[in-house]
Amino acid sequence: MSNYKETAQQVIDNIGGKGNVNNAWHCVTRLRFNLNDKNKANLDAIKKIPGVMGAQFSGDQFQVIIGNTVGDVFEEVEGIVGGGSGNGPQNSDEGIVSKIFDVISGIFTPVVPALAGTGLLKGFLALAVILGVSAESPTYLLLYGLSDAVLYFFPFLLAVSAAEKFKTSKYLAMAIAGGMMYPTYHAAAQAAFAAKLGGEAAPTVWKIFGAVPVPLVTYSSSVIPIIFAVLLLKYVNNWVKKWMPKSLNLMFTPMVALLIVFPIAMVIIGPAGTYAGNFVGDGIAWLFKVAGPLAGVVLGATFPLLVITGMHYSLLPIALTNLAKNGYENMIGPVNAVTNVAQSGAAFAVALRSKNANMKQIALSSGISASIGITEPAMYGVNLKLRRPFYAALAGGGIAGGFAIFMNTRSFGGGGMPGFLSIPAYINADDRMNVIWFIVALLISWVLSFIFTLILGFEDEVDQPVTAPAEASEPVEAGEKHRIFSPMNGQLVELKTVPDETFASELVGKGVAIQASDENVYSPVSGTVMMFPESKHAIGFLGDNGVEVLVHIGIDTVELGGEGFDLDLTQGQRVEKGQLLGKVDYNLIKEKGLSTVTMVIVTNTPNYFDVSPAQQDGVIFKEEEIIHII
Repeated sequence: MSNYKETAQQVIDNIGGKGNVNNAWHCVTRLRFNLNDKNKANLDAIKKIPGVMGAQFSGDQFQVIIGNTVGDVFEEVEGIVGGGSGNGPQNSDEGIVSKIFDVISGIFTPVVPALAGTGLLKGFLALAVILGVSAESPTYLLLYGLSDAVLYFFPFLLAVSAAEKFKTSKYLAMAIAGGMMYPTYHAAAQAAFAAKLGGEAAPTVWKIFGAVPVPLVTYSSSVIPIIFAVLLLKYVNNWVKKWMPKSLNLMFTPMVALLIVFPIAMVIIGPAGTYAGNFVGDGIAWLFKVAGPLAGVVLGATFPLLVITGMHYSLLPIALTNLAKNGYENMIGPVNAVTNVAQSGAAFAVALRSKNANMKQIALSSGISASIGITEPAMYGVNLKLRRPFYAALAGGGIAGGFAIFMNTRSFGGGGMPGFLSIPAYINADDRMNVIWFIVALLISWVLSFIFTLILGFEDEVDQPVTAPAEASEPVEAGEKHRIFSPMNGQLVELKTVPDETFASELVGKGVAIQASDENVYSPVSGTVMMFPESKHAIGFLGDNGVEVLVHIGIDTVELGGEGFDLDLTQGQRVEKGQLLGKVDYNLIKEKGLSTVTMVIVTNTPNYFDVSPAQQDGVIFKEEEIIHII
């Protein structure tokens, strides 16, 4: 838990602090933020945070890619920013399309786990019926009610997430959803629909306030009506608050707001939203019907590109509308599943072919995650990084997407995470081949991506050579080139007291900390410079005896981008013990509000029997031995 808290705190610190967070939420693998000032986000620093796989802006959103532990990290983020809600207006110059994608993502992302869990349950219940379980048994009926409840009462879930996104009352939003779903009205709407299908006379027209006719529309499983109703609620509620006397605000503001919003929702917004949703869904269905498998190929080959930008959530309303209208979804869901599995196949090919032990491990674990629908670890950590495996996954997913559409594979539930775990959602007692063709599509995607990756190949990462450790309990050879000396004059500080948990807990390695007394920095060993970033705040040395030493000047000084660091070094440069490397303006670092303590760390500590400070405290001078190695 401490690691999650540390990751969360560093992320918040590097996006400008909690005061810069207007809104925060998360999806399956990413932290998502709306920031008041996007210029305060330090992308380079965030990408280097332990536990972070990547970071990017997508329209109004700032996304931090975490992977499978995003839920744990977000719990800590919520604790820091206070529930993930706003701290002021957003300053955004993004276009309307980006704003729409941002709103859709913010509303639908929080409800995905509920859809996934109940959709998977519905698939297993269908399998149970095929295996002989009675559909009339109390156990089945209770569990089926649970599996169907989320989609049936979907307006309630969307009311909550939309209210959080639009920053209005969640309880008033649910009250509107309750009015739209109330049994009396719902029964009348169903009766009107049944009469229309049977060619019977339309039922008596409902009128609100005795004058305005109310269209009888079924809002069960609907998407668009409640979202726009909540958006209207935000503005009406704020308007009423402005003129309502404070003494009457608690009771009368909600009542007046509901009396304004609900009739508009039932007369205008609800019917219009329902018809618009059906129109869009029918349009997409027509496109797939006309283009057929070609539409599946195009969507399958481009779906991962939507995932990279986070825009894939914009397709969720279309899928849910079709599922609610038809009882199944045969376009977005199947293609999404095969493209996820494609990332898995490519990653497994990398795990087989790579000679880099670390890459093998990452590719194998992320390949397993991608097979069950969590693709970002494989996509960012392996396939995109090596490039050609990503191209192979696009090709494999495109071909499998075309096959899935050609065979008209249909999802009958939320489906869990799109991938192998979503198979139960494709089980149907009336069409037992449906799930078979879906499994075949998944296998086509995985196998083709695997083969294409092997054919295309990739530039493997080469393992860094590691010098064999010294014999246990034997000191390293005598001689100055085999010892670690102080890189500066100053005062020794206990490493565990430095205000950076990564160093204090010795996650990077064992060593010492120094508070410098002057601006000069010297080489602590004789060897080569193996790491020197553009920010110049840290130097990595490889000693002649294989000892790897990191000199990290200050904490969070990467934010300065090299300002205040007058160090002239290049990677691969030869240095000698005690060589003057340059100067550091510690006063500037203090003025920026950052710590000036310097950490001297043996980063390959596990190679040795023991690494310990030569002395615990006191004044230290350059070229004085500071670390003992056994």
